[in-house]
Amino acid sequence: MSKNFVLRIQSSEGTKRIDFNSQDTDKTIYQKVAQIFSLSSIDDFTLYKEKNKNLPLGRTPNRTNLKHGDMIYLIAERENIFPTDTNSSSSSFGTLDVKSDTPTNSSSYASPKIGSFQTNNNNNLGKLNILNNIDIKEDDVDIQLDKMDGRIPRKRNPQLCHHNLHGKCLHCIPIEPYDEEFLQNRNPPIKHMSFRAYIRKLQSSTASDRNTFASLENISCSIKDKCATGHAPWPKGVCTKCQPNPVTLMRQPYRHVDNIMFENGNMVNRFLNYWRSSGHQRIGFLYGRYEVYDGVPLGVRAVVSAIYEPPQETSRDSVKLNLPDPHEALIDDLARRLNIRRIGWIFTDLIPDESKSGSGPVLHHRGNMNSYFLSAQECIMAGWFQNNHPNICKYSPDGYFGSKFVTVVVTGDISGQIHFEGYQVSNQCMALVKSKILLPTYDAPELGYVRETSSEQYVPDVYYKEKDSYNNEIMKIARPLPLEYLIIDVPTGFPSSDAQIQSTFNDDCKLIKTPFCIENRMQIGELQDMNALASYLQQFSKTGSAGITTSSTNQYKATDILADLHLLRYLAINDIISFSM
Repeated sequence: MSKNFVLRIQSSEGTKRIDFNSQDTDKTIYQKVAQIFSLSSIDDFTLYKEKNKNLPLGRTPNRTNLKHGDMIYLIAERENIFPTDTNSSSSSFGTLDVKSDTPTNSSSYASPKIGSFQTNNNNNLGKLNILNNIDIKEDDVDIQLDKMDGRIPRKRNPQLCHHNLHGKCLHCIPIEPYDEEFLQNRNPPIKHMSFRAYIRKLQSSTASDRNTFASLENISCSIKDKCATGHAPWPKGVCTKCQPNPVTLMRQPYRHVDNIMFENGNMVNRFLNYWRSSGHQRIGFLYGRYEVYDGVPLGVRAVVSAIYEPPQETSRDSVKLNLPDPHEALIDDLARRLNIRRIGWIFTDLIPDESKSGSGPVLHHRGNMNSYFLSAQECIMAGWFQNNHPNICKYSPDGYFGSKFVTVVVTGDISGQIHFEGYQVSNQCMALVKSKILLPTYDAPELGYVRETSSEQYVPDVYYKEKDSYNNEIMKIARPLPLEYLIIDVPTGFPSSDAQIQSTFNDDCKLIKTPFCIENRMQIGELQDMNALASYLQQFSKTGSAGITTSSTNQYKATDILADLHLLRYLAINDIISFSM
C-alpha cells in the first residue's frame, strides 16, 4: 500500500496543498493541481521546482520524484487562467468582509476578518483591488505618500566622489527610504521604518522577477469554521487546513504612525485638570488627522486636534468606560464634518509624589526597562481599539492591514514631571487580541499570558525567542509572555515655539479666554448646561457705557465662537436649542 504525501503549490492565487503518493505520475500531479485551483486545462500552466523558473516539471507518464513537503511553483502560460469567483483563497474575493467578532457600534470602524494572503509583484502590489473587484479608498496621506519618490538625496562626497558636479556615483546617488545603514546612523537612530518604506522594501525585493511573490500577512490565531474537508467542528475534529499556524513573536520592523503631535498644550492641560481636581485617572479619545511626517522617510504623523472624554467611572488607580457611549456616533459625525477623525486614545497613570522626595510633582514608576511600558491590560485595550480602527490598504485583498490608531500614556518621567509617551501594538498583538487568547497576569503588569487550548477554543502555539546564559538563541512558549515583543514606541510631543501650527479649535486660548466646559465631568462639578453656555457666550459680547450688552461682531466671527468640539456636542444633544447638522 502506497503512502500519502503532501505537496505544496505556490501561485499568484496563494499557496495550496495536494496529497499524492509514490505511484503518481508527473501528469497526475498536473491534473491534481488543475483540480484544486479550478483550472480548465493542464496546458494553461507549467510547474517548476524552483522559484526562478528552473527545473520545469514535465507532463510525462513517468512516476514523480517529488518528496513529502516539497514546494513547487505554478506559472501561468497565459493571462486570466484563474476563475474570477473562487473560494480557494482564504479571503473573500468580490466583497470586502468587515464583520467583527468584537462588539462595535455604528460609528466605529469594524475589524475585518483576519486571514493570510500573498500578492503578485507583477501587479505591483497595488492592483489587488482589481483582483478583488472592489474600489479601495486609502487615507489621503497614503495616497500622497504613494506619489512621492521617497528616496533620500545625498550630497557629493569630496573624498570619495571623483566625478564632475553633474555626475552621480555609488557614494552620492539617492538611497532608498528603507536603507538600514541610514536609519541606524540617524541621531537618534530610527528603530522602525515607516510602513510605506516597508512596502517599498517588499516591492524592491520582488522586482527582479515578475512571477515572484511578496507577502503581507494578517495573522489568524483562530480555527476556521466549516472546514472544506467536512470533519466535525472543534473539539471533535481538527485538521491542518483549518487549524491556525504556530506564531513566533518578532519585533515589528515598521510602524504605521511615526510621530504624534498635539496641536497645542492647553488642550492637554484641560484634560489633565480632571486629575488635578480629583486625583482620579482619566481616559479620552483623540480626534485629529494624519499628515506626512518629514522626520522619517515616507513617514506619517498623527496630529491631535481635540480630546473627547466618554462616559466613565474613575478612581485613583483605575478607569471603567461605560459602553456603549450614546453620543459616540454623534461625535464621530461631527468630526467627519470638520475633516478630522478618531485617531487614538489617551489615558493618565499619574501618582502624586506625596513624599516630595523627587524633583517633580509625580512619581516615575513606568516607562523604562526596569518597569514596563504598557501593561498587559493596556496592550489588550490598545489591540482592541486597533482592531476596530483598521488601516485601509490597497495592497491587501482583505482591504486592510494593521492600524494607525495610537495610544498615548500620561505619566511621570525620570525627573518627576508629567510626560507623554506614545505607543502602538504590533499586528501580531492585534491578532492575539482579536482571537481573545492574550490574557493579563495577576501580579506582573509587564507580562502577558497566552490562553491554553480547551474544549471551547483551539489556541495555536505562540513562541518568542530569547538568549540563554550561554548566549544561544532559544525558543520559549509564551506562558508568560514579555510584552516588549508586542509594543512599538511612537515619539510624542508638541509644536515648537517657532512652528506655524494653526489649531483647529479655540481651546488654544488665542482668540478667547475660557473655552466651553468638557462633557461627562459631573464628578468634579463641571456641568454642561445653559448657565455654562451663557458664561461662554458672554466673553464674545461687550458692555457699553449705559450698561447695555451688545454683540462684538467686529472682533469675532461665528466660526470663532463655534470652534469648540465640546460646545458643538452640547448644542447637538440639547433639547432646548434647535441645532441641525
